[in-house]
Amino acid sequence: MRKLFFVFVLMLSVVVVQEAHAFRFSPFRVKFEPSGAGANQLFTVENNTSAPASVQIRIVTREMDVDGGEKNTDAEKDFAIYPAQMVLKPHAKRSVRVQWMGDPGLKEEKAYRIIAEQLPVNLDKEKPKTSAVKFLVTYRGALFVTPPGLAHNVTLDFSGTTQDATGRKMLEIVLHNRGTQHALLRNLKLDIKDDKGNSVSLAGENQLKGVTGEGILAKHRRRFLIPRPEGLAGKVKQIDFTFDKQAF
Repeated sequence: MRKLFFVFVLMLSVVVVQEAHAFRFSPFRVKFEPSGAGANQLFTVENNTSAPASVQIRIVTREMDVDGGEKNTDAEKDFAIYPAQMVLKPHAKRSVRVQWMGDPGLKEEKAYRIIAEQLPVNLDKEKPKTSAVKFLVTYRGALFVTPPGLAHNVTLDFSGTTQDATGRKMLEIVLHNRGTQHALLRNLKLDIKDDKGNSVSLAGENQLKGVTGEGILAKHRRRFLIPRPEGLAGKVKQIDFTFDKQAF
């Protein structure tokens, strides 16, 4: 039986040949200015493997629904990218210049995604095509075009209680960024009071998983569900919150 098991494992390792051509892309989060020197930024693409890699760079718009789902559309007219496509030799590195081509008099921040993706192209002509499994790498970075003097303004639009799919009691909050710049809920802290005089403070990844560190785009709302704290016995009466104000 052990011999048969060994043969099965050996066959599996031969069939699933993983041809993983990877690359690195940085930075992941960049602020542009709508005019001047800050309207141009450099990104780096590095092939960290021993095989050539074909990479494409593109930029899409970024809109978010209340639950954090994204809607993206092509933003080709807003930016110039050079080069937008490239073939990197093994262990080669190249800079990519991106220039804002939109309104230089922008009054509110605009959010985008910059996407670097490996193209499914057979670059090794000497090797015959096989049924190898190829893992193509994609990076999705955050790109903001931010005029000077902007600020976020996050307020609590709604709070209540609900249940998740398993029937667990959850605290539901909706935060609204009424400002002109995105906000990051870094080091978020919630102070919650109920109508029976109980109070609870929540902070950190363990207590606010999926909330702390999340972003809210300008003029957008985000809805979050948090397990109802055990220290609350009555109806939620008041929620105060604080977070680091730096967006970048």
